[in-house]
Amino acid sequence: MGCPKTFLCAIPFGLAAGLLIFMSLVRLQLGVPTSSSAWIKEIIDRKEKAAGVIVQPKLVLLGGSSTLFGIKASVLESELGVPVINCGLHAGLGMACILREGKKMLRPGDTVMLIPEYELLSFGEKNRREWAAITYLDFMLSRDIDYYSALPIDDQIEIALMTPLDRILSGIRGKWSPEQIMPAFEYNPYDSLWLDDHGDMTGHRVALRPAVSVDRDQRVCEVLVKGISPDAEGFELISEFKRWAKANRVRVMAGFPNMIHRKEYDSGMADNVESKLKQYFLKEEIHVVGGMREVLLPQVDFFDTIYHPTEEASITRSMKLAFQLRPLIGFVRR
Repeated sequence: MGCPKTFLCAIPFGLAAGLLIFMSLVRLQLGVPTSSSAWIKEIIDRKEKAAGVIVQPKLVLLGGSSTLFGIKASVLESELGVPVINCGLHAGLGMACILREGKKMLRPGDTVMLIPEYELLSFGEKNRREWAAITYLDFMLSRDIDYYSALPIDDQIEIALMTPLDRILSGIRGKWSPEQIMPAFEYNPYDSLWLDDHGDMTGHRVALRPAVSVDRDQRVCEVLVKGISPDAEGFELISEFKRWAKANRVRVMAGFPNMIHRKEYDSGMADNVESKLKQYFLKEEIHVVGGMREVLLPQVDFFDTIYHPTEEASITRSMKLAFQLRPLIGFVRR
């Protein structure tokens, strides 16, 4: 017995109605703060405030948490004699978001040094289904609602459908019963309490290094093993950022992120990635500071992930970076 035509006609209407109800629920909880996104929001606000009070030309470090944990703006400022702000955020936000937030911290006459994690080069808005996890989705719906609301409706639907239902429901509950952020009773590197006035993360010392960390102890950067395509969306986003910087009289430089050295990177593929990046930056007239191999460091120098050096290692790395920067951008030691 065949299905009634009315039933077949009802299917698309039912799907449309279901989607409408779901998007209404998403809209209901839009902008409701969540405790899980509080750390990222707080460090962005503090970095923007620190950058905003500086009136003279400054150096801004921009990247993911490799920059946040791995470079000391305070050390660079002391060595170079100019204001330096660490605007390293969270790679899970994606390249577009990090560059967008970086623009808010820059003024004409500033210099920005881009230090993106290798994965960030393929974390674009056109392929978010391939990489975006709860960090991106949670932040977008709770803290970056102006950007989300300005997206085409297709993108809004995509982000909403990628978000776990329990996250949508917790957002709705939080509208009437806000989530409470409990104070930490022990050191937690993912707490804005440990951010200093330069935007540097502090406290991740060797003495507090976790004995076991899967990301630090086992993870291998696939980009340095499998290579990277010059068509990755991150390159397009950086090119757009460079055009914006030129129009706003901001100088752009680039560097390589601190990362644990693995034997897998001793093949020619890692060198090929470095060569492609340098060729791209040369084409964009972005000066590259240093090389990839010099910031592939021993695992003992890292705190909890392959991209997070300990505080002691970040100081050593920053001293070396200051030595490289001094003649390149004409800063004079204080």
